[in-house]
Amino acid sequence: MLDTPARLILVPPLTGNTFNMTLANNAGIKRNRRPAGVKVVEHKIVLTAETAARLRAAGMASGSLSLSLYLERLVGQLESERGALPVLSSDLDRPEVQNTAAA
Repeated sequence: MLDTPARLILVPPLTGNTFNMTLANNAGIKRNRRPAGVKVVEHKIVLTAETAARLRAAGMASGSLSLSLYLERLVGQLESERGALPVLSSDLDRPEVQNTAAA
């Protein structure tokens, strides 16, 4: 007979699998997502920290939208207001927008 009670030995996959889930600053936030079955294409984008923070804040203020859903809705709003997406200047020093609405 053993003097100590039997103990369940936890192996690393059972003890360390929550670490990555707690790293994000949006852990625990329920997000609005696209309906199931909608076809999507994944693109990697690189943003400045300030731009990413502004987009994240705007998405949260818009009803906890994910970044991609916020951008999709922003595109839809711009297209409905202007008739098309604005064409931006290729010169990074001049943030001019050319009107692309059909005349």
